[in-house]
This record gives sequence, structure tokens and C-alpha cells, in this order.
Amino acid sequence: MKKRLFALLLAVCLLAASAFPAYAQAFTPEEQYEALCATAELIREYGLESSSRDDPLGRVLPGSPSKEAVIARLAADPDLYVQLMTEMLSAYDSHTMYVPAGDYESTFYATSSYVGVGMTLQSHPLGALVSELHPSGGAAEAGVLRGDVITAVDGVSVAGYTVSAVAQLLRGEDGTRVNVTVLRGETEKRFSLLRCTLVTQCYYGARLEDNIFYMHWSAIINDGSYLLFLRDLNTMGRTEEQCLILDLRGNPGGDMELALSITTDLLPQRVVFFSTATRDPETDELDVRYKVSDGAGHAFRRIYVLIDGDSASASEIITASLCDTGYATSIGSHTHGKARGQYHITLADDSTVVLTTVKLLSMKQGDYEEIGLIPDVAAESAFIQSETAITVPADVALAPYSCSDNGETLNRALVALGCLPRLPEKPYQMGDETMAALRDLRALYQLDDAAPGAGIPTIQLVNLLLRLQGQGAYYRDDPLQTAIDLAREALAAPAEVPAA
Repeated sequence: MKKRLFALLLAVCLLAASAFPAYAQAFTPEEQYEALCATAELIREYGLESSSRDDPLGRVLPGSPSKEAVIARLAADPDLYVQLMTEMLSAYDSHTMYVPAGDYESTFYATSSYVGVGMTLQSHPLGALVSELHPSGGAAEAGVLRGDVITAVDGVSVAGYTVSAVAQLLRGEDGTRVNVTVLRGETEKRFSLLRCTLVTQCYYGARLEDNIFYMHWSAIINDGSYLLFLRDLNTMGRTEEQCLILDLRGNPGGDMELALSITTDLLPQRVVFFSTATRDPETDELDVRYKVSDGAGHAFRRIYVLIDGDSASASEIITASLCDTGYATSIGSHTHGKARGQYHITLADDSTVVLTTVKLLSMKQGDYEEIGLIPDVAAESAFIQSETAITVPADVALAPYSCSDNGETLNRALVALGCLPRLPEKPYQMGDETMAALRDLRALYQLDDAAPGAGIPTIQLVNLLLRLQGQGAYYRDDPLQTAIDLAREALAAPAEVPAA
């Protein structure tokens, strides 16, 4: 959504974590005054917590000083403009804020290319857990592993920090380094990570099994990802004998309109699925609008949405909509609880005004601001620790139901990794339990191995996981495994039409 406000406003975006080009220039005291007045008018007209009787500028400039007096104060104090903007906007809700020039991209992840170390983070009591690694990032090259917990950045403890706060500490100029301390199991390790420019897509899709598809959105930003999403939907064919796992963990949100489009594309029936409320600037009453799907979305047997404490804003819109209408089951942990939408307004000096204008309402829960969405199925990733040193010979593939010493070694490895609860009755045989565990493992890591039993790629994956485990801990994605198990059960059961 784009608008113009006086000569100062370059662009407006609702819920978008994307910066707009600005013609950066230093404001004169006169222009600073005009910017303050324009922002105050914007708050009074569109601010969710404002009103037609509100005086935003009067909150920070009591006594109604004259224009000339304010300009004189701005000219005398070079820091006053930023101070007034910050105080005026922070007087409202926690999402309304002023972002000084140059700070936008470190405050809001903005584009599909960024300077960083290549880590996707999740909340952790000790700091931040590394859930994904960019293959070209400095973290992967230095030896950081998925499942490591960042406990300090440049010697400063990050216990209790938000994920965005840790991410901001890790970002910096291309070519510089940042030192991190991580906890791997019970072992503390230190790394020096090189920051570099990385290109990433917000969307990734893959087929886990014949009728189970996986989609991951790291942010709801239209960087070309939406076309990839539509392409994957089209390649599946119009059959209901499929399940979708939609991974929104760690997703801070993004564009609301894109979130609504994604939701509509996943709803096969015409149904009211979400609502928004804005303030009428003349009456100050809330104007509630209901979102209705077009009935042409893709039909799945079931959708499983993976969520966690860092799933927020636009990703919560998708989660609430799909679950409230009965088409999806949410799996994971409690979401962040951001049920407000903002305008992001870039001013001519490249600073940004972020103003809350929209209340987001789920059809069943209503307003979930600071409450979040509770998962239908609780599940969290886990560390599996073991002192067992095992290596499976990787030069010979193992056929189904074959018996050998290598088969017993593989079964012991699967037990050590937590893929098998115990050794099979015939530990040397590639029996049903072993075959099922290997299918789960290949699906979990999206490994393509055409061998009917344990091919070389599968054995290599097992050995890789054993090596990682030997370094202290193995990170097991229980929410994803739970979703795969539930999807298999749903596909084996008679189809049901959800009561929308």
C-alpha cells in the first residue's frame, strides 16, 4: 500500500519489512518543523491509538510555542529533532517508533540480500539457537553448527536478548568480523565469523514424500518468492490426496496483503478467514473488515503449520486463518503475539516513521496482541547427546531385510541418533523398524536416495549426524517429525471435509 503525505512522504507500506529508496538530505530547522507537523497529522489521521482530538506534537511541545520559537530551538540544538520525533511516536503503542536515518535495515530485515554471517536464529533462554545456516555464510565456514546456542557476541552475554537484538549484533559492514561464543551440548566454543553479503530467498519448497510437501517462509516478503510458491502449488496437481507442512518458525512477518494472498491460495472453499480493524478518522470508531477467500485455493488433505515464539505478525495471520477455518493443525510452541499492522514511512532524510494503523483479529481468538497463538500440538526441538562413537561403513549399500555386521552397526547408529527407540529383535537385520526409521530420516533431511534399503547417500547422512553428535550434541527437529507423522496418519485415514 503506497500513499503520499505532503512533500515529505516518499512511500508507505503496511506491515512490510522493506525499505524504500529515499533522497537522503539533511533537514534544515524549517524542514524539521514541517516534518514534525506532517508526522503529527499522520498520527492524528491514521494512528490506531490516536483520535481526531489528539495533539501528538503538543505532547512533546507543551505550551503551544509558536512556529518561530520551535524552529529557533531546533536550530540551537542539533539533537532536538530526533528527540522530539522519538518521544512523539513512542507515546503510543510499542510498535510505533521513529527510526533514524541509516538504522532501518538493522531494525527491520529488509531485503533478500543482506550483510551478515548467515544464521537463522530462534529464541533460547541462554541467547539464540542456530536453526539454519546459509551455506556461503561466515558461520558455516567457521564451523558453527545447527543446534548451537549463541551465548555471547563480542564477549557480551546475550542471555535474555530477543532474536532480533542478537541478529542486530551479528550484522555489520561487509568484510568485518564478529566473535561469538556458543554452547554445543555442554561444551563452550568460540568462533570468529566473517560478515559478507549474502543472497537468500524468503521461500523454499520441497517434496518430502510422494504426497507430503514442505514449504518454508522465513519472512513474508515479495522478493519473487510468491511466484516460486505459486509454481510449487501448480506442480502438485489438483488432488486432495496430499498434505502440506508449512514452516513459519522464526518468521517475523512482513507484508499483510501477501499473507492474505498466501492464505487464500491455501483455502479451497469460499470462507471468511480473518478480519482487520482501522480507526475512522472522522468518528474515531473502529471499522472492521472481513477477509473472504475466493474458493479457488489448493485443496490439501491437511495442512500442518510449524510455529514458535518468533512467528509473528504476517506469519500469525496465516497460522490463525488456516487453523480457524479448520484446514490446518498448528505444531510447535506459542507464537510471538503481534496483532498490529504498521505504515512504514520513509522521509526525505532517509529516516523512517513506523505507525500502527491496523488491529489484526483472528476469527476464533479475536485480538491476540501480546498473547500469541497457542499450538494445537505442542512440540519443541531437542538435543540428543551421546558418547557413543560409531561409524557405518559407507562403501556398501544395504538391501531391505539383509543381515550383516554393517546392518547391526547401522541399527546401533540409528539408536544413538534417536531414530530408533531400541535395537530391533534382530539387530543385524534391515527389518521393518529399520526401514521405517530410514524413511523418516530421509524425509526429515530431504535426502533423495533411490536405493530400496540404505544407499550410500543415506549412510553418509547417518555418519554426518554421528560426527556432529560426537562434537557434543545432535539437534533433532521434533516439530517437523511430528508433522510428518501426522501427515502420514491423515493420508492413511478417510478424507474429511473441514467444517468452515
